[in-house]
Amino acid sequence: MRLVRRGLRILGCAGAAVIVLAGPSPASATGTVNAAVTAANMQIGAKIRPYEKLYERTTTRTRALPAQPKQALLQATSALSAELGLAQNPTQILDADLSPEVAGRLANVLTDLLACHRLTKPAFAAIPPGLLPAVLTTGGSLNPAAYTGIRLCGESAWQSTNELELAAAEESNAAAPGCQALGQVDLDIWPVLRVDGACRDNRYDNDYLLTLDVGGNDTYANNAGGNLVDVNFSPAGSAVPGLRGTGPAKGCQRAIPGLTALDCVPTAAVVLDLQGNDVYGVKQSPDHDTGCTNDPVVRRMMTGGAGFLGVGILRDVEGDDTYTGKTGALGAGHIFGVGILSDGAGDDAYSAVRNSEGFALVGGVGVLRDEAGDDSYGFYMPAPIDPNAPNQTEGAGGVRDDEGEGLCDRVPRFTQGTGNVAGATGIFLDDTGGDSYHGAFVLEFAGPFQVPSTRAGSLGFGNNQGLGVFLDRGAVSDQYTVDDEPTVAGVPKRGDNVTVQPNNESTGSGFGQGLFVDQ
Repeated sequence: MRLVRRGLRILGCAGAAVIVLAGPSPASATGTVNAAVTAANMQIGAKIRPYEKLYERTTTRTRALPAQPKQALLQATSALSAELGLAQNPTQILDADLSPEVAGRLANVLTDLLACHRLTKPAFAAIPPGLLPAVLTTGGSLNPAAYTGIRLCGESAWQSTNELELAAAEESNAAAPGCQALGQVDLDIWPVLRVDGACRDNRYDNDYLLTLDVGGNDTYANNAGGNLVDVNFSPAGSAVPGLRGTGPAKGCQRAIPGLTALDCVPTAAVVLDLQGNDVYGVKQSPDHDTGCTNDPVVRRMMTGGAGFLGVGILRDVEGDDTYTGKTGALGAGHIFGVGILSDGAGDDAYSAVRNSEGFALVGGVGVLRDEAGDDSYGFYMPAPIDPNAPNQTEGAGGVRDDEGEGLCDRVPRFTQGTGNVAGATGIFLDDTGGDSYHGAFVLEFAGPFQVPSTRAGSLGFGNNQGLGVFLDRGAVSDQYTVDDEPTVAGVPKRGDNVTVQPNNESTGSGFGQGLFVDQ
């Protein structure tokens, strides 16, 4: 059953546990996110308060600059290259058309990414390959307290990203109409640093740890701020070759086989794009998902501000943007990772197959925040080759999951503020605009072994002790389409000017909690 509801939102306070987040307190959304959530539910407000530094932006520059900014940027770039096994000494940084302020802010971000990488690398190496399936689905025997450093590192990287944005916007005169160049800087130091200060229309096919793009209509066919980075394929002319050669990045199309085969490596990544109508994620003909569907798909997982046992950040400041992911994408945190997707202004469109858009799994924190614009949020599901094929069989449609050799999973689930498995917190926040939402519920899905529940939902839903929060606090009419939303006595359906509280089948299962608030 599909329900469509329209209505007029009234300003007020509300809260969410999985949150798609936008910028700090736009004009029509007064007060802080935590105040709104706490007003709706004090318990949920207390649960998301520890993550406030991940879903609010820094609006002043407080971090000190390095004494020698360009030298510090060179050293951080060299250190990260060496950590990835691709040592280089990119002295072209010293001659780049970068002011001390911007060079120093770039150095601060890379220094944070280096610190995050040095947490992620040993943490991943310590997981025996045989334990990886259990860790991916239930957390295995990992101790959550051992990974708090990743969240703290995410806070620091988010702050330094915000401060880089302030510096770059000031120097490029971001208040002026159109794209304003930041000199003529063009740095391409794969796989660590990519800077375009000249408003070019770029297509990014290879992965980078830090990208600064001041404008232009860009296409990100790479990790796009996801921390599962492909160091196997380098761009033509790179100073260091990819481990497997030259060409577009491929990345991990599935978690267990991809990580085992080193198709990607967990590290840390940031994208900061200041202006332009950008495309994040490009659908292509199926590769690993051949046999499930003939429809085009985003081939790789964990893109668009996604963190797997590490930190991934995507910040787009302005433009009408399109965000498309596969799974674990678009503001998603997995295995104690931090994933942030933050969009400033523009009419944007978000879509993924599942487990995305402010989603968290196994102790992760996933944040999607959109600050302004008339936006659309939903999912796409690749059609089956055989319409009669049961789910999780060849030809059934969807994309492959991580069971066995990869079963064709066509069940939509866990989008727009959802958390699954203990310690996971998904946060979705939209601050202003007339928006449209399409989410899905499923009473049961055949998935990796999870205790105690295999129910799933969207739009503020927590499963298996996870927490999911949805908060829309604009004062304009929204549209909600919710597939198979359960009917619960005394509990309203999701819609405008509606709050759906935790502790019922509409917002959680398996001791999970969800909160839906539309003000």
